[in-house]
Amino acid sequence: MDEFQKGELCAYYRLCRYLGIFCIDYNPSKKKYLLRRSAICYVVHFAIQAYLVGCMAVMVIYWRKCFKRELTKTGNHFDRLVMVLALGILVVQNAWLIWLQAPHLRIVRQIELCRRKHLGHLKLVLPRRLLWLIIATNLVYMANFIKTCVFEWLSEASRLFVFTSLGFPLRYLVTSFTMGTYFCMVHIVRRILSWNQSQITAIVEQSGDPKRASDNLLRMRGCLELHDRLVILCNVEISLVYGFIAWLSWMFASLDVTGVIYLTMVIQTNKPIGLKLLTNIVWLSPTLLTCAAGFMSNRVAVQANKTAKILAKVPRTGTGLDRMIEKFLLKNLRQQPILTAYGFFALDKSTLFKLFTAIFTYMVILVQFKEMENTTKAISKF
Repeated sequence: MDEFQKGELCAYYRLCRYLGIFCIDYNPSKKKYLLRRSAICYVVHFAIQAYLVGCMAVMVIYWRKCFKRELTKTGNHFDRLVMVLALGILVVQNAWLIWLQAPHLRIVRQIELCRRKHLGHLKLVLPRRLLWLIIATNLVYMANFIKTCVFEWLSEASRLFVFTSLGFPLRYLVTSFTMGTYFCMVHIVRRILSWNQSQITAIVEQSGDPKRASDNLLRMRGCLELHDRLVILCNVEISLVYGFIAWLSWMFASLDVTGVIYLTMVIQTNKPIGLKLLTNIVWLSPTLLTCAAGFMSNRVAVQANKTAKILAKVPRTGTGLDRMIEKFLLKNLRQQPILTAYGFFALDKSTLFKLFTAIFTYMVILVQFKEMENTTKAISKF
């Protein structure tokens, strides 16, 4: 099989296996995706987990080491908390994905089967472009981290502490490929939904022909069943595997953005405003990727709801097709979230409002603690 028949996500699965995220890979001899439980994958996985746990232990034991003189105690404690939580979240995320490999494999097989069957004539461009974008942003993120943290903030720190701080860009490396895989999966689901709706529209246009009534009935049943399978795939399987990870990513994104804004406000430098803005955008790369995944999830929900809108406008002909459409519309009368963060909240545009609310709340708390600290220092001088 050539690369196209393997699927556009094959490169993501292979890179995730090399990073120890999960062991799914394409088997050319059996011509399907299998769990390739290689020793390399598990060795890398447990090596990363051990490294992350060791990093958290070092940061907790030497909590007050390497504090920045430019910051208040509040800023230093919050900055260290963000770094520790980043490592802890990555430990939980890695364990979650390696544990749920079986349902993850079912998702991969269903998506690839539908893609080959219904989108075999299309060459999807987004997965490959996103892959190169993820690689490029990881390189820029690592370069910015080494320049800013290693050579500036931690220039006088011990080598042990500098080594442990590298777990922070490692989190973005692993999370970016994880969320990138999710991003491409829901993109393929959206394209299949769009193709399915084009078939439904064609069937509706031919519904007036009595000679094709039986054929149209069978085709419509197949289209509605495909729609239901894709919705169940998103609601159950994808939300199970990726929903919890999305929830962790959104929770950390609120802390990460708050930390970046707070550091920009407190630390005064002579850098130009444009350079500061560019640096902050690089620091917020994980959050931007998470927001992009939320927008793509929202597009899937909008695309899925179009099916009911198309069928609601179909004129009644008094045939079995009417009963099938009415049954489908009754079942989908109340629109439910298609993709959720493990049931905590829907992954759509409204999630951005929740993110901004959390950031604002954290900023208010940090500013209050900073003012209390400054007041205490001023009083102690007298």
